[in-house]
Amino acid sequence: MQADYGSEKVVLLRGNHEQMSIDYYAKGDNSYLYNGGESTIRSFEQNNDCLENYLDVFRQMPIYIENEHYVFVHAGVKPSLGLAVQNQQDMLWIREEFFNYPNTLGKTVIFSHTPTTYFKNEYRPVMINNNIALDTGCVYGGRLSALEISD
Repeated sequence: MQADYGSEKVVLLRGNHEQMSIDYYAKGDNSYLYNGGESTIRSFEQNNDCLENYLDVFRQMPIYIENEHYVFVHAGVKPSLGLAVQNQQDMLWIREEFFNYPNTLGKTVIFSHTPTTYFKNEYRPVMINNNIALDTGCVYGGRLSALEISD
């Protein structure tokens, strides 16, 4: 998609699984293997490829991006902190501390990481505290969702 539409229109954000794969190869952190990494590595091997070939791509992925109206991040942000002082670990892993509190950034935060069935018993995007939750539970039998934002 980046090749077809340009990297300024299609942005890949780093999530916790990309970070776990980086940490697995760099530090030997085996938590990746227990969080889907073993299946992922095996899938790459079955397709005559190696996940390790993609680590530089993962490292280059931004943790978040923002524009005039939105912040896009994998898991969320720590409430009451500005973007410049956010912790990368929080942006990849945070849950309740983020979405149970009002958004004070002045921009809508678009995030995934926590399936929307956690908020409502539905596999659809959910608006919560001026944030948009997009993880509609594909891995649990839900749907894969996308969001198009246009001028």
